[in-house]
Amino acid sequence: MVLEIGAGRGALTAELLQAGALVHAIERDQDRCAVLAKRFSREIASRMLVLHAGDALRVGPRLTGRWRVIANPPFNLTADLVRRWLLDPLGDQPEALDLVLQYEAARKLCGHDGHHTRSSVITRLAGKPWISQKLSREQVSPPSRVDLCVWSLRQVPSIPKPDELQRIDRLVGIAFAGPHSVAEALRGVATGVQIRRQASEHGWKPDEHPRTLKPVAWRSLATLLAMCGKI
Repeated sequence: MVLEIGAGRGALTAELLQAGALVHAIERDQDRCAVLAKRFSREIASRMLVLHAGDALRVGPRLTGRWRVIANPPFNLTADLVRRWLLDPLGDQPEALDLVLQYEAARKLCGHDGHHTRSSVITRLAGKPWISQKLSREQVSPPSRVDLCVWSLRQVPSIPKPDELQRIDRLVGIAFAGPHSVAEALRGVATGVQIRRQASEHGWKPDEHPRTLKPVAWRSLATLLAMCGKI
């Protein structure tokens, strides 16, 4: 089962259906929805294609079992969409994501040791994110003004459940809110003893910037603070 975001006039939709996928496609433009409905009337009648009209951040199917996202989403919504699929899914979390993105945005979603974003902490805990293919600007229509790529994520068995990911995300949101060290950013949330102990166990320093911590360190700290009723 595949979720497609921003189906447009159906170029990718047609390829997915040809491959035998059961497709849930979301498109917010009403005129394009009409085009899709006419072009794929037979597939809609057979329920191989389910068309959802609206904003992908607000509408969508409840997908359970094995499903994935293959899409060329609106670039300005990418991080919010990825976070929704992983943090607050309507059904189960997706087992795979393959998205056509701006290259720089994809790098931020991947993150790297020493410099993580709020979203990369979540993607690294949820699975293995990587840039699976670089694309030329002419491979999309109309041609892109920026470098593009396919960003991919594969779920790992150790993926936290959505409620745990939400706790981690809240903690990281607090920590990343300003140019502070971990100790400064979490003052009032965690005690000095808790921070020093966690830092010692996971190989980071309390006076480092929060973006330098590895995702597994945030998971451990969030688990501790949740047990103490702090988050």
